[in-house]
Amino acid sequence: MSDIVGCINMDIPDLIYDVRAGVAWITINRPERRNALGNTTTRQLLDACEYALADEQVRVLVITGQGDAFCAGGDVRDTFQRGANNTEHEWSERIRNGPNQVARLLRCASKPVIACVNGVAVGGGATIALACDMRVASGNARFCFPFVRIGITPEFGCTWLLQRTVGLGRANELLLLADFLDADTALRYGLVNQVVAPSQLVAATERMAARLVGMPASAMARVKQLQLFAQQNDFNATLEQEALALGASFTSDEHREAVARFMDRKSSPSPAR
Repeated sequence: MSDIVGCINMDIPDLIYDVRAGVAWITINRPERRNALGNTTTRQLLDACEYALADEQVRVLVITGQGDAFCAGGDVRDTFQRGANNTEHEWSERIRNGPNQVARLLRCASKPVIACVNGVAVGGGATIALACDMRVASGNARFCFPFVRIGITPEFGCTWLLQRTVGLGRANELLLLADFLDADTALRYGLVNQVVAPSQLVAATERMAARLVGMPASAMARVKQLQLFAQQNDFNATLEQEALALGASFTSDEHREAVARFMDRKSSPSPAR
């Protein structure tokens, strides 16, 4: 992570990394390429997220794009020109060491991750948003999973994430027909949590992030772990996992402090009217 360490509030080649009020804002900063992902940018995104997750001052991560695009997917120059002569094995290794690692990190992150979708989110860009815990979209955001149009298959865990977000039928529609969705349709499909006017996007994301910053961090991490576990295991196994997690939660200092604050509020006299 040599490119990232020490770069708080400073530009990184393809990213802007900024921490404020406990929130790490990670902005893909290639507006001239509509924030498309080459191999280098993908690696930088992975490093920036790892750095934020390791930083005790960071409670929440936000991923967004600079300019009028969130992320336009794979960079044509990097993917189709520089990689034109890659072998099948070389392509598979590139996916394992780049997109797969980003998707795994975001999905399994111990801290909440919000996608602030400021514009078009295509292919891998749309799937990066899916891998985040919540998505706030500008009214001018558009989503597309166009892999089949160019004769390839999804990446960044798209086939796992998409059907669990919108259902199998919708996922098949989005992957096989590869149509663009506007923000309101994305909201109706459950692809995003909230749609706001473009001028309100940052403020709405900041409000959501601030609420998460104020929540008990360990409890949120356990909830995220339980959610992921429940998606991959049966009901009885999930019940047992919840029992284990509650045992750890009820005996934590975080829980005791939260209860003490709650009791203090309950015992405080109501303000005079």
